[in-house]
Order: sequence, then C-alpha cells, then structure tokens
Amino acid sequence: MNKNLVKGIIALLGLSFVFACTKTGSGTGGASGSAVAKAEAIMQEEMKQPAPDWVYPYKEVELDVPNMPEKVKWLTAEGKDLASKDAKVGGTMHFTMSEWPATFRYTGPESNGSMRSLMWMQASLLWQNEDTQTYLPYSATHWAYGADEKTMYFKLREDIKWSDGKKCTADDWLFAWECYVNPNLNDPYYNQWYKGIEVTVLGDYLLQIRWVDEEEDISKEMLIDYLDFRPRARHFFNGPLTEKWYEEYNWKYEPTTGPYVMKEDENVTGELLVFERVDNWWARAYPHFAGIGNVQKVEYKVLTGGADMMESYFYDGKIDVYSVAIPDAIRRSESKDPVTKGYIDRYYNRVIPLLGIRDCIFFNVSDPLFKSRDVRRAMYYAFDIQGMIDQALYGEYSRYHNIGLGQEFAGVKFNDDTIRKPSFSPEEAMKLLAKAGYTKKGNDGILMNDAGTRVSFELVYYAKHHTERMSILVEQAKKAGVEINLKLMESGYFEALRKKQYQAMFMGFNTGSVPSYRQFFYSSGTTDHTPESNNVWNYANPEMDKLIEGMEAAKTFADKAVFSKKIEHLVDDEALVVPVYYVGYGFTMAWKWVRFPAWGADKHESTWTDPIFGYLWIDEAIKAEVEEAMKAGKTFEPRYYHLTERYKQK
Repeated sequence: MNKNLVKGIIALLGLSFVFACTKTGSGTGGASGSAVAKAEAIMQEEMKQPAPDWVYPYKEVELDVPNMPEKVKWLTAEGKDLASKDAKVGGTMHFTMSEWPATFRYTGPESNGSMRSLMWMQASLLWQNEDTQTYLPYSATHWAYGADEKTMYFKLREDIKWSDGKKCTADDWLFAWECYVNPNLNDPYYNQWYKGIEVTVLGDYLLQIRWVDEEEDISKEMLIDYLDFRPRARHFFNGPLTEKWYEEYNWKYEPTTGPYVMKEDENVTGELLVFERVDNWWARAYPHFAGIGNVQKVEYKVLTGGADMMESYFYDGKIDVYSVAIPDAIRRSESKDPVTKGYIDRYYNRVIPLLGIRDCIFFNVSDPLFKSRDVRRAMYYAFDIQGMIDQALYGEYSRYHNIGLGQEFAGVKFNDDTIRKPSFSPEEAMKLLAKAGYTKKGNDGILMNDAGTRVSFELVYYAKHHTERMSILVEQAKKAGVEINLKLMESGYFEALRKKQYQAMFMGFNTGSVPSYRQFFYSSGTTDHTPESNNVWNYANPEMDKLIEGMEAAKTFADKAVFSKKIEHLVDDEALVVPVYYVGYGFTMAWKWVRFPAWGADKHESTWTDPIFGYLWIDEAIKAEVEEAMKAGKTFEPRYYHLTERYKQK
C-alpha cells in the first residue's frame, strides 16, 4: 500500500499546437510585445527543447551520523527543476468542491472525504516519482537499509518547520505512529496497519523504523513503501489521543509541513475554504520542489448543482480551470464565446488511468434483494453498459471490466486484465433471476417471486450529468424484468454509502499503485463490527479474509500480485461490483492567464491542474490584458493544445 495521497513528479511530454483560425471582430488581442504573445513565444521555444531525462538514479554517499546502531550505506537522489522559465508566483486561483468537509481531521470518523488531501499535506519522509515509482528526498534527505532487511534509517532535514513556526523533528513521526496505533483514534484500518511497524527516535533528526514481523521477509521495495509515512505535530495536541479526541479536534486545522496552509480566518463555514502559499517553504531548496505551488492563494467554493453548474461558473469566469471528460461538454466548448474569442485555452492529453474500484455500481449485500449472489450476477447481464457508452458517451469512454486498472509498482502488475464482464443479455439475466426464485412476471413486465417480491431496487448516483447515462440502463433493464428506480443524491451520498444505507450506488474510491483490499472487503468492516467503514458492501467471506491476509503477508510485490488477482476474481465471481467505464484521456480548459509548462501532463494526470503540487501558474499581466480585451471587444487567436500520444493505450 502506498500511503502518499498526493504523489508524483510530473512526466515530460512533447506538446503540439493546433491553432484555430482567428476570429473576426473589432480587433485581435495578443499583438507583438503583449504579455500573451510573449508567453506563447516562450511556450513554443520550450516545446522545441528535448525533454530532459526524468529518471533519478539513487546515489550511495558517505555520512557521519551520530547515534547510529550499525554501519549502513546511505542513499539519496537528486531531482530536477521542471518549471517553465516563464513561471511566476502570485495570483488567486478559484476552484470548487461539491460539499463542505465533514471534518478538518484526516483520521478518525468521517475523515475520508474528497477534501482530505488538503487537510493532510504533511510531508512524508520521501517523495515518489509518479512515472518511475522511484524515490526522491522530502522530509528525509537520506535513507538506508539495516542489515536485518527489516529496518530503515531516515536522516531528516534540520530546517523543517510546521506552519505555525515550530520545528518539526523525529519526535513528530513518533507521535504520529503513537496516534495511529492508539485505539482512541477510532480508525481501525490505521490501527491495524501501523501495528506492523515500530518507530524509534535516535536523534532530533534521525529515525529508525522497523517492520516488526520477525517471520516475514519482505523485499526492499516493499519495505520502503511500508515504512514511509508522515509526521504529526505533537505540540498541537494536549497529550495522547483521548477517547473522544475527534470531537475536540473536529474543526481544528492541524499544522502542516506542506507547501500551503489553510487561512482559517478567511474561510466561510459551509461555503469557502482558503489556502495560502507558504512563501518560505523549506522543501523548495530541493530542485524537484523549486517550481511547484506557484499560486499565492487557492479558494475552494462549495458549489452544488453538479457539472452543469460548474460549467456555467467556469464560462462566467468564476472558476479558473475546468477539467472535464464529458463528451457533450467537450463538444459544447467548441462554440462557447470565451473559447472562440481566445480567452480560454483548451488542452487534450492521453493518460494511463490508475483506477481501483471506481466508476462502478456497488451492491449492498445486506439488502434482501442483493443477498442473493444469483441476483447480483444477473445484473452483469441486465445492465447494458456498452449500449450506454455508445449512446450517451459517443463511444468515447472504454468499458471497465475489473476493480483495478493500471496498478503497477516496482515493475509488478497487480491487475488481471483477462477478467471480462459479459455483454448485455436479458435472456441470461432472467435465467439467473429464475435460479433466485424470481420466475413470475407482473403486469408491468417486472419479475417477482412467489411471495410477490419484485426485482426492483433504488440506484443512487451523485451527479446530474449522469442522469442520461443511468436512464439508459433503466430502460434496458426492463427487458430483463428488472426495475431500477434512480435517486440523484448530490450531497450526503458518501455518508449513506459508508453507513450501508443504500441498495445500489454508482460510486468509486481513489486508489494507489498497490491495491489495498482490507478496508473494502475484510469481514471486520461489516456493520456487525463497525457502523461505518469502507466495506460499503457489508460483505463478509472467510475465503476473502484469507486472501487479504495472504496478500498482506506476502514477501514480495510479485507474491502480492498473485493474491491481488485472486481477490479480483473472487469479487468478479461474487458480483459485488458492476464496473462501468474508464476514461483514457484528459481534457482541460483554462482561462488564458492560467499557464502550464510546455512539456504537458503526468502519467496519471494527477497534478496537471493541481495548484498545490503542480507546475502551473497565474500570469497577472496576461489576466489584465485579457480582461481589457474583453471590455474592448478584442479577441485572441483560439488555442487548442493537443498533447502527445505517448500515453495512448494500445
């Protein structure tokens, strides 16, 4: 499991320009010498330069470190500054969030929300390169392996500071670990995971972290992945976590060692979250962090109404960047005034999707209908997924068949890409439903059993623009004698999911390169053990428990992959999930003053539009020029930046 929520040094891409024709009007902006013209000239110049090598080999160095219990070989690596020479610091960027966070905490009850990464910017010991999955210095400048192959040592930077000005030392990692193994954390997943390691402070800036299982030998790649974690500010808490600590700290923003800090005095409760750049951030001393996080202030506004409202806000200039994969929205952009007049630039790039259980339909197996495996398997045939993709999405999305895609680490692939879901077949669906006892048809064509119970259920979805897609599934399912009642739930859906208060839901979880299944499918996550967990299926199966335990005990990533694929097959066989689709491209629109480096996006597009860990910036001179042009009725040459096909799936 990789515990870094935000990772990656952006991969280098070639960028080719597709220029639309200049619009006629009362004038053309971007004249020679203008801020726009200068920026685009620099971008074209940087495009011609060969992409630098982004492989960062480890270096073995000699270090005289006091208090070391054994002699070791210290490792480090040196990254590169990938920022554009045109990058600037400053400006305010405007984004949206779908709902106000349930808490400012990043652990404990209700902490696993969509804004969690903003609350948890604390710097891990090492930073992982997204493309090569190798490591660069972060909180630790150097690292080393112990002779027992279960221990690692980390030499920390001595200038790390918390956002409140206090020094960050090795003791803050010890405190984080103490919190994670404390039952009062009220977060069983962390309790279980961090009991597997042991943290020892050898000095103010020296850590020893050990994998405690004496019987289990694991590879170096697994060891570094397991032992790399983040600090927690001991001085912020009043001693160890108490039984109800999460109530006291629910709305207290913890100090961070990351590049941005929350401006609590500028927040508007329920409406607006504000983060500001840490101008003297210690990690900018590293080349690989020198050019990230250029925006001075980032504002996240609560915006309900889904994609339609967000799109409207964007074209009205209330949002600076809008990433969208909806084919209709991409087509609509071609005729939007701010685009045709050159005020908004468009970007298209290929990505390799990194997916876990995402964009899938979940079944609550404690629901009377979906207790039956035959009923769940019938849904494989009753949902016309490909028909929905072809009709509602112009065939531009790809059918998803598994609970993992693109999950690869240290050269090991964790997904079995041979798993394939069957095509839509009402006849096969009805055969399986008949096995479950649903053999009679009502006057409306919906199947029922001898007790009069109908094959009817509620399907929750969270975005208005999904309505057309879901409606196609509804109509086609009737052919299989299945009634689906749609319920749009734009807020509160995640809480309902975790409390297992649903029948079926179109939903998904983010993932890392190495799958982590205990939180999703282990029996301890059912309501018999905990009322809220990521085991949203309420699923318990001794066979699954053994597979998860086997994967966790595996000594190499290759061995883990064997168990991962068996788990995928069991989930497929149990029909807990109907995977729907995935998107192999990224489409981003940005007002012209938002600038990106010419080499493009990263492998998984994870930091392409991220103002916190990305290389984008705001050019205030361009913003002034564009705003003046808009007032004067002048236009710019529309720009469509089409990225390389390097990441196109074959």
